[in-house]
Amino acid sequence: MEVFLMAVMNKTLIIHHINDIDNIPAMERWFVHHHCPEVMAQEPWLTRYVMYRVMPPAKGMETMGFFNYRVHENLGLDVEGRRSLRGLLGMTPEPVENAMTVAIANIPAEPTEDFFGQTMNHAGKTFIRFVYMMSYPKGVSREEGEDWFLNHFAPEACKLPGLLRFFSHKAYDKQYSPIPLPEGDGTPEFVDVSEDNIFFHRWDRVCELWFENNSAWTNAFINNPPAWTVPSWATRDTFPFVEPMKDFVCTSLLERPDQNMLKHYDGCIF
Repeated sequence: MEVFLMAVMNKTLIIHHINDIDNIPAMERWFVHHHCPEVMAQEPWLTRYVMYRVMPPAKGMETMGFFNYRVHENLGLDVEGRRSLRGLLGMTPEPVENAMTVAIANIPAEPTEDFFGQTMNHAGKTFIRFVYMMSYPKGVSREEGEDWFLNHFAPEACKLPGLLRFFSHKAYDKQYSPIPLPEGDGTPEFVDVSEDNIFFHRWDRVCELWFENNSAWTNAFINNPPAWTVPSWATRDTFPFVEPMKDFVCTSLLERPDQNMLKHYDGCIF
């Protein structure tokens, strides 16, 4: 008897932080002229390639490892089936050295848990999307971290005042590099898997919590948070309980992307 295994659609979530806002014009041109078309060379492997502008941070977000520039979302049929660099031209370097800090997570495209707000629809309130990537600190097993997340944090987060929606993606048990890399001596020079390189960091969770606006987020997380259960391994006593820019980065989005590259890319138009 033949057995057919269903692939798990993969989402590559890429969160960008611009290190100097004076470099935004140069980076926008680079994305449109070079980077996006080069990513679209993988079009047969991509089913969705969209870009979001980041919202200004709510009061309190800026101390949590807030990424301020763009979020890209690439969907493909399977994380094991992503297009590698073999046979492609090298990507055009960024026009400004150290222009961005970038965090990337490969996760199942469909949330692994849906905790709150499943009946919400477009007739309801408008909202901002608080999106974050989190990893459990070094030395904490994934099982221990997941026990706290599922049995303590998630039920408590559902009590946040003004919360509209809350779901999460558990990252794969196997770590996947941001882009498929050749094995052995063929690894490109830019690959740096050192502990402090956030580009190659291993994330355990990607979460989304929706609120009506920035003020609602601040009221929930800063002014009137629930009584959190602080894990024994926490590196800080308040949310997010781990070190920002090391084990936690976050951003804020509206509900719709501003660009859908596979549908609407027309090159650079002035």
